[in-house]
Amino acid sequence: MQLKETLVNNVQQRMQELMEPINQQIMMCDDRNDQLMLACAMMTTVKDLFDLHIGEDGRKQMFKDYV
Repeated sequence: MQLKETLVNNVQQRMQELMEPINQQIMMCDDRNDQLMLACAMMTTVKDLFDLHIGEDGRKQMFKDYV
């Protein structure tokens, strides 16, 4: 059980590290329009990453499960 908790903690820590630059970019946005432009750019990148790593069907399932 402790191994599972350690793995979860490691994943959470890594996710926090990966989110730091994204949070910095959000803070650099001047207004709502900047935030929406950033969100669109991130969505496009997310779509491309999902397509690359899990394929179009996997991406569609990820987005479907999210909603």
